[in-house]
Amino acid sequence: MKANTDLRNIDLNLLLVFDVLHRTRNTTRAAEQLHLTQPAVSNALKRLRDQFDDVLFVKTATGMQPTPRADDIAKFLDEGLASIRLAVRAGQAFDPATATRTFRLYVSDIGQSVFIPPLAARLRKVAPNIHLSTHYVPLETAQQMMKLGQMDLAIGNFTGLHTDFVQQKLFDESYAVLVRAGHPAIGATLSIDQFFAAEHIDYMPTAGRHARFESELEAISAKAGTARNVALRLAHTFGISRIVASSDLIACVPSRVASALANSDDVRAVAFPVEMPTVDISQFWHERCHRDDGHQWLRSLIYEMFNDKRPSSIR
Repeated sequence: MKANTDLRNIDLNLLLVFDVLHRTRNTTRAAEQLHLTQPAVSNALKRLRDQFDDVLFVKTATGMQPTPRADDIAKFLDEGLASIRLAVRAGQAFDPATATRTFRLYVSDIGQSVFIPPLAARLRKVAPNIHLSTHYVPLETAQQMMKLGQMDLAIGNFTGLHTDFVQQKLFDESYAVLVRAGHPAIGATLSIDQFFAAEHIDYMPTAGRHARFESELEAISAKAGTARNVALRLAHTFGISRIVASSDLIACVPSRVASALANSDDVRAVAFPVEMPTVDISQFWHERCHRDDGHQWLRSLIYEMFNDKRPSSIR
């Protein structure tokens, strides 16, 4: 059967289903994101296959894998849908009290624990129909999604972003050390010798990095002629406080995370034993969204809630 590619004969709602299927590779997750039933998504996929005379997605053990034809369609559809989304919102006054919109944020698991609880609480009060979703993908993918309007903001410490991204600094972040309250060797302060004598938890934040901190640690280790004794490596921060509370392991974490985790009788946060450079925590967005009213409102809210009260720096 010949593909029917006359735009007049294409239901644009089907293209929305195609877009979400291509990103999720899963009909169930696509149905959830589209607020449709799974049979409705399956029916839409059947119509898409008839429309383009191609199977488009092949069911495999790892999900619905797109065909080469589907990948070709997606390349052009991404930018087209992003432009349509902006066109629909153009000229509409944004009233947070009545607006219905979902903002998609790129944050690490650390960032999620720091930013999302207070931000979600504020939204419930001032913008009850505004929703948030956080995402973890490789940074390059996140940049592409932001460029195409599929993700709104990145919050954290990111380097190497493309030149068409705007950055606004929120605050300087330092590091602290988590220890259990009854640690046998560490009291209210931590010496450099105690730091290197202790066993450490090391982790790799998702959707972000602390490369500068690691670099500084390497320099301190070289100067001291020793290295950290890393007993446990974790893929994310979940459970760190419980591990610290039940062992003599210590963990270096951003100071705001330390404050959030050291809120019980089991875990304490102590100052780092030597002065360390701070890192910039900023919010980033693609320039195509710079003048979007809703986007501007969210950025202003985030800046109001989290900036360190210094003059705004946008570059």
